[in-house]
Amino acid sequence: MRKLKTKLLRSRHRVSRSLLPCAAALFLAACGGGGSSGGDVPPDPLASYKNQTINWGSCLKYFSDDNPDTPYLKELGDRAQCADIRAPLDYDAPDAQEIVVSMMRVKAPQDAESKPNLFFNPGGPGGDGLEDSLVFSRLLSLGSSDSTLGRKYKELGDSYNFVGFSPRGVGASTTIECYGNELVYPIDDTRWGDFAQNIQRIVDNARYSATSCQKNPIVDYINTDTTARDMDLMRHLLGDDKLHYFGTSYGTWLGFWYAGIFPERVGPMVLDSNMNFKASMHDASISYENGVINAFRNYIVPYIARHDDIFHMGDNAELIVSNLEGVRREVNQAMLSSSAPFRADRGGIADYIGALKASLEIERLYGTKSLDDIEQELTAAPYISDPDFNDAFVEKVKAMIVELKIRGQETFYSTPEPVYLNSEAAVYRAVECNDEPLQNKNQEFWIDKGFELARQAPVVDNGVAGQACLYWDYRTGLTKPSMESLKDAPLMMVQSQYDVPTPLTGAMETFEQLPAAHMVYVKDEGNHGVFVYQTRCVDLTVADYLLGKPPAQRRIECQGKPLPHDPAPPPGDADAAVSATREEPASPFEDPELAEELLERLRDATRR
Repeated sequence: MRKLKTKLLRSRHRVSRSLLPCAAALFLAACGGGGSSGGDVPPDPLASYKNQTINWGSCLKYFSDDNPDTPYLKELGDRAQCADIRAPLDYDAPDAQEIVVSMMRVKAPQDAESKPNLFFNPGGPGGDGLEDSLVFSRLLSLGSSDSTLGRKYKELGDSYNFVGFSPRGVGASTTIECYGNELVYPIDDTRWGDFAQNIQRIVDNARYSATSCQKNPIVDYINTDTTARDMDLMRHLLGDDKLHYFGTSYGTWLGFWYAGIFPERVGPMVLDSNMNFKASMHDASISYENGVINAFRNYIVPYIARHDDIFHMGDNAELIVSNLEGVRREVNQAMLSSSAPFRADRGGIADYIGALKASLEIERLYGTKSLDDIEQELTAAPYISDPDFNDAFVEKVKAMIVELKIRGQETFYSTPEPVYLNSEAAVYRAVECNDEPLQNKNQEFWIDKGFELARQAPVVDNGVAGQACLYWDYRTGLTKPSMESLKDAPLMMVQSQYDVPTPLTGAMETFEQLPAAHMVYVKDEGNHGVFVYQTRCVDLTVADYLLGKPPAQRRIECQGKPLPHDPAPPPGDADAAVSATREEPASPFEDPELAEELLERLRDATRR
C-alpha cells in the first residue's frame, strides 16, 4: 500500500493506449458473445476475449539500448515474451468498449509449456508490475549451488514461468491521467498546518483530485474487481487451471479479492506485507500513519538510542523523541517534504536516521547562520561515525536546505498550478474511491484525524486530512468479497513486525479470519515486502509453499536479521543470517552485488 500525498504531480508525460470500440477489434465479428453452442448452455459473454490468441513478441520495444536490462533480455532470447491482450472495459457489458492489458512473461529454462505461470503485482494501487517477471527471474537464477538457499532459489526459478503485467490504468496498458483547470496551492504538511487557509487548501486539493479524475470516462472501471478479472482472463489465456500469484502490499488486497470471487481457481498465492482485508480500503490511510508512529517509537528511536556512539543523538529514547518534537515548523516541513514517507525497511534505515539527524542539526543552527553556511558546516566533517549513515545524513542535509530555500521564497505558497495526477496517482485515487463507498463522510472527522496523527510523531504529516473520497461520486456498486468467501483459501501470508504501510495489527486481524491460510511472521523486522529475505526460516518456507509443500504449522515465527551495529540473535534462535551455519557461504547468490541491485529494485517498486 503506497501513500498518495495530496499534492500536485507535475509530470505530464503520457504513455497511453487506445480505448477500442469492440466492433473494430482485430477482425473479430463481436467482442462479447460468440455464437450459441447449442443445447441449453447460454453463450459465454466473454467468449471472444477467452478465445483470442496471444501474439507474443519481443520485449525489447519496452527497453532502450542503454537500459541495464537490455543485455539480459537479449541473453534470454525467446524465453522473454511480451504481448498485449484485449479485455473488456466493463465486464458487465463486454460487448461495449475494450482496453489493452500488457504482459511480460519469462519462461522457465526447460519445459516451459508444462510449467505453471506465476503472476506478480508490486502494490500501489497504481504500481506497474510489468518488469517484475524479469527481475524475479534474474534474481532467482543467481542462486548459488553451494548454498541451501541458493539451490532453492534456482529450483523455484526453474519451476515457473514468471508473468508481470501493467494493471489497467498504468504502464504499457491502457492508461488514465487526471487533470483540469482547477488550481491547487502548496500546503503546509505539518502538525502546525491546522489554520483556516491551509485547511481550505487541503480540502480543495482533495476535492479537485477527485472531480478531475471522475471526468475521465473510464475511471469507474479502474478498480480491484476489474483488475482481478483481468488476471483471471490472463490465467485462462495462458492455459492454467488455477492462478499462481505473488502480491505485495496492495497486491495482497488484489489477491484477497481474486480469491473471494474465484475461490475454485486459487492456486498457491503468496501475499507479502498484508493489507487488512477485514477492514475498509479507506481505513488504510489511517493504519499507514499508525504504522509510521509505531515503527518510529518502538523500532527506529530505540535503535538510535542503543547506538549513541554512532549517531550522537542521545541514549534516552524519550529524550530523542522530545528533541525531534521540538524542531520548528519550517525544519519539520523540510524534513517531511524531502524524506516522507518514513518507512522502516532496513534498506532505508540510513536515510531515515539521516533525515532525523539532519533535522536536529539544522534546528540547532537555524537562525544563527545562513542556510548556505549551515549546509557547509554540516557537510564538512562527519556527524555520524558510520560512513554509510553519514553519507545519508549529508544528502539529507542538502535536500532539506534546498527545501528550506524553496519554501522560504515569498511567492511559494501563493503560486498555484492546475490539478494533475499522473497515471500511477490517478489509479491510486480511482481504486481507493471505487472499491468501496466511503462510510464516514464527515469532513471534520478526516481533518481532525489527520492533525491528530501528525501530532503523535514528527515523522507524520497531515495527509489523512485530505480524504478525496469525500468528494467522489461513488458509482461502481461493487460488492467486496466477504471474509467468509476466503475461509477455504490456502494462502501464504508473509508479514514483518514493524511494517509501516501495512501494519502487523491489520494483517493479524485478517489472518485470524482465514483458517486455511498460513503465515510467516518475521519478528524484529520492518521490511515492507519481505521475500526474498535470505534466511532459511523465511525463504525456504515461502519457496516450498510455492513448490507445493505447505508448512505443517499454521504460523511460523522467524527471527529478523539484526540492523547494522546490533548483535546477532543468540544461536538458539531461528537463523537470522544465512551465514549462521558455517558450511554455508556468506551469500546465497553467485553475484551478491547484482542480487542486491535487483532486490533494491523490488523494494523500490513498493515505495513509489
